[in-house]
Amino acid sequence: MPADAPGNPLRIGLIGFGRIGQRLARYLAASPDRTQLVAILLRPEQREAAQQLVNGVHICTTWDEFRATHPMIAVECASAQTLVSLGTLILGAGIDLIPLSLAALVDPAIEKALLAAASAGPGRLEIAAGAMGSIDFLAAGRLDDLRAVTFRAIYPAARWVGTPAEGMINLPAVAKRTIFLRTSVREAAALFPRHINVAVGVALAGLGLDQTIAELAADPVLTQAMFEIDADAGPGPVHLTVAGRNVALGADPVDYTTFSVLRLLRRRTERIAI
Repeated sequence: MPADAPGNPLRIGLIGFGRIGQRLARYLAASPDRTQLVAILLRPEQREAAQQLVNGVHICTTWDEFRATHPMIAVECASAQTLVSLGTLILGAGIDLIPLSLAALVDPAIEKALLAAASAGPGRLEIAAGAMGSIDFLAAGRLDDLRAVTFRAIYPAARWVGTPAEGMINLPAVAKRTIFLRTSVREAAALFPRHINVAVGVALAGLGLDQTIAELAADPVLTQAMFEIDADAGPGPVHLTVAGRNVALGADPVDYTTFSVLRLLRRRTERIAI
C-alpha cells in the first residue's frame, strides 16, 4: 500500500514560515496520526522560531536539505520568487506541490514552465482553493460550457493604501463600495501580486488567467477582505461570497487559505474523501 493511501501518514514538507506557514505547522504537528510534518524550508533567521514551535521536524535552509527528508508533498507558502526558483525542481524530484504564491504565474513563461513540469511529472501540481474556501464548482462547470467567470476582491479602503490603487481612485474620499479596476486576472494579479493570489487559483480552476475577469473594489465599511465569484455554465449560474472575520486592520484574518490546504492534505489519508 502506498504511503499516501488512506490510513497511512502523509509525509509533508512546508516551504515558508510566515503567518500561513506557522499556522500550518501548528495544525500538522497536532495531528500526527494522519499526516507527518517532516521538514520546513525557511530562512536561517527563522530557524530558532521554528524549533520552538515544532519538535521532531527537520528545519532546513537549503533545497538539498529539504529534498533529503523525502517529503511526499510540499506546500509552498513563502513567496512568488521561491515558487519560481523551486517549483519545477520540486515536481521534477517526484514531490507533489501545493503552491500558494500563485501570483508568480502571471508571467506566461513561468506559468508555462510550471504547468509543463507538472505534466511531465513525476510530481503533481495541486491548486488549493485558498481564501475562497472552494472552487470545485468552477472545475465542474468547465466540463459543461463554463463561459463566464468574474472574481471580485473587495477590501477596506485603507487596505489599498500603498498600492497602485492610489493612482486609480481617491481612497480617502470613498463613501460607498466602488470598483476601481476591471481587467483580466493576469493583469490584476500583476498589478496587485500580494493582494489577489486567490484570483489566480480561481482562474486556473475555470477559464484561465486571460479569460477570467477580475474586479477590485474599495469599501469604507469593511474591516476585512471579501471575495466574490460570479460564474455561468451549462448547469446554471453560481454566485459565491466569502467574507473575512470582523477584526481590526492588521490583525490576523485567519481566512480559509490555511484550512483549504489542510483539507487537501487530509483528503489524501481519509477513508471517506470529501
